[in-house]
Amino acid sequence: MKLYRSVKLLLAGLFLYPMTFTGSGVHAQTQIRINEKSTGRIFDGIGAVSAGGSSKLLIDYAEPQRNAILDYLFKPNFGAGFTYLKTEIGGDGNTTCGSEPSFARTREEMENPNYQRGYEYWLMREAVNRNAHIELDALEWCMPGWFKGVWSMDNANYLLKFIEGAKSWGLNLKYISGCWNERDYNRNWIVDSLRPLLDKNGYENIKINAPEGAGHAWAIADQLVTDSVFRNTLAAISYHYPDSYMHRPGTTKATPNALNSGLPLWSGEDFSLGGKSWNNVLYLAKNIIRCYIGHKIVKVNLWCPIASMPDNVCYSNTGIMKANTPWSGYYEVWPTIWAVGHFNQFVKPGWKYLDDACGTLPDDGVYATYKAPGKNRDYSVVMVSGNSKQKVDLKFDQLTNGVIHVWKSDSVQQFIKQKSIAVKNGILSLELEPRSIYTLTTTTGQVKGNYAMAPEKQFPVRYKDDFNSYALNRAPMAAKYFYDNSGAFEVYQAPGESTCLRQVVNRDIVHWIPDSCAFSFVSQGQDWSDGAITADVNVEEDAFNGPGYAGVMIRGAYDKASQAVIPHGYRLNIYKNGYWRLQTKDAVLASGTTDTKGWHRLKLQAEGSKITAFIDGKMVTAVSDQRYILGAAGFVSGWNRSRFDNLEVNYQPLTGRLVSELKTVESSSGSYDFYVVDGNSYTPWFSQKNGDKHWLMVDLGKVYDISRSVIYFSGLNSALNSSVSVSSDKVRWTPAASGKQFSRGENCTVLENGGRARYLRVEIDPGTQKEHQVGIHEWYIYSK
Repeated sequence: MKLYRSVKLLLAGLFLYPMTFTGSGVHAQTQIRINEKSTGRIFDGIGAVSAGGSSKLLIDYAEPQRNAILDYLFKPNFGAGFTYLKTEIGGDGNTTCGSEPSFARTREEMENPNYQRGYEYWLMREAVNRNAHIELDALEWCMPGWFKGVWSMDNANYLLKFIEGAKSWGLNLKYISGCWNERDYNRNWIVDSLRPLLDKNGYENIKINAPEGAGHAWAIADQLVTDSVFRNTLAAISYHYPDSYMHRPGTTKATPNALNSGLPLWSGEDFSLGGKSWNNVLYLAKNIIRCYIGHKIVKVNLWCPIASMPDNVCYSNTGIMKANTPWSGYYEVWPTIWAVGHFNQFVKPGWKYLDDACGTLPDDGVYATYKAPGKNRDYSVVMVSGNSKQKVDLKFDQLTNGVIHVWKSDSVQQFIKQKSIAVKNGILSLELEPRSIYTLTTTTGQVKGNYAMAPEKQFPVRYKDDFNSYALNRAPMAAKYFYDNSGAFEVYQAPGESTCLRQVVNRDIVHWIPDSCAFSFVSQGQDWSDGAITADVNVEEDAFNGPGYAGVMIRGAYDKASQAVIPHGYRLNIYKNGYWRLQTKDAVLASGTTDTKGWHRLKLQAEGSKITAFIDGKMVTAVSDQRYILGAAGFVSGWNRSRFDNLEVNYQPLTGRLVSELKTVESSSGSYDFYVVDGNSYTPWFSQKNGDKHWLMVDLGKVYDISRSVIYFSGLNSALNSSVSVSSDKVRWTPAASGKQFSRGENCTVLENGGRARYLRVEIDPGTQKEHQVGIHEWYIYSK
């Protein structure tokens, strides 16, 4: 352990700059001078980005749990207290985890837009109900296909209609993002089309941001410094992940032109991790501060505020807190709520950074100091300590005597008020514990909010929905517990019929990522193997790109490597041209002909390797196939209107309790090992490209009776030769399950009954594919 000599300097003249003293003592010590005359930019707050389907299941929660979750997110001086909310402007295609609906799918609908579709207006309304001063913004990912080009007046008018929709909900947007998220922006369209249209319609006060991750790094600033018209049209330069991306450093620094542009610099989207891991919590808090000390970024917006997506989708378990089991009312308040609270509960938009009191602490720590505007001498200092114990001395030039309140979070307890410290002669000394977050403040009124928690319950093993209990004219116009991955499945009532669920997108759209079909999962919270889905299905028309079809799906799973495209799983589809097919992602297992006019009752059942399909009560095929082992039930459709009704799901839940989450991991490559147990199915671990064998080991912390091990490999690696061994002492290893082979599928491998073990190790032999990296997206280990 490196030793440091403790030095305490009380002479004000020596507090000119932050200094670190090292030597033979036990602590590092840093001196920080807090001078209100220091230069610094204006803090714009810490905000949230609701997009990519990430918030869908939140609206399905009943009260009082839903109210509690929203309070943790938006209520000032209670939880995170987000001061800004940016939402997706839906476009009916997959935009990361899932799909969000458009309010005007056709040019004709622009005359009478449906602002009750989806949940983003609702979420904004709930945020404003809690904080009337929260700033609202919106951004496009997918777009309707009827636009005459992305940078057309069609798009400008679409944004205008979205703003009018917000107004119909009693909302006033402060910003609109004048670009295509992480894809493109167009200077002339912003200046000559969007800005004049907003001004003409009375929205002169709505400000425009760009480029929202589009283009190369900070290149937009190179235009702005020579183009005053463009510069005066924008309110902020908003880039994405400017300091790092998911623990990966090395992104481009803010350029001199960006720093000198005269516009506030924002991190328009950041984080993209799960807030349960303390490593991620520290990363978030450090990243907020590093964005300022490294780039002069004054606003950081976090994707996503709430992990309200199913566990089996891409980017699962990503967010500041988690709420994805509305049938139980259970949710999780992750430590990231309190990490954000360390900023938003103590510093308000409009406060000033004091540059001379922002910097680094020894052993990978950081700090930032903020002052209230005007003559108000309120200060807050947020510190994220390094990996070793250290001391800080603060010298307040304008605060001779007073009291500083101290709040602390560490891996055990978060947002705990400590004993206040008296400032004497302008000096305050504080000892910092390692890997902790501190806020030192002159302000009061902060609260660690708390509500009673509902117990966690699994999804009913026998579930039915006839879709008759939903309003046809109230958000979200979708069925409870369904999660659209692409397309739009809405409640609908045809003349003379009862309410059903209808897939309504029947023309091409401007995609953000590839969407080959429309599909929606019943969000059961956990994959299952054996069971059945039954539903009435009606294919109304042909698709714009071929025969129309619709069907049911079992063992369905998101493609973790490529976000969207076609789902994994078994699908029983009926086609408008009179055929039916039992198919996988890329193979037809059986097919035949049938009358596809009107309604037909489809049933798809899985028992081990036996997959059985029924149409109108008659078995049409039974096949043996092992491509897919685990997954969820759901509906699937082509890009055509299709209807679904009288759903029944019957399944055998998998047994066992997850014991691998956030446990210690080692590997042959030693980089980003923790990604395999972080619960986020999109974050992969990859081996090095050399070596005959690659291995990865999970330490469960104690011995368990292992009931099941599920490994999601990346790409071709699922076909490579792999084996799992178990050990109780990390010395003697035995093949798991007496050397029995994995149950191996396209999207995962499953090992039942792994024996008693604390350590599990997977070894992968790349064989002749030695130049390839081995990748694992997630490893779930369950105890009996």
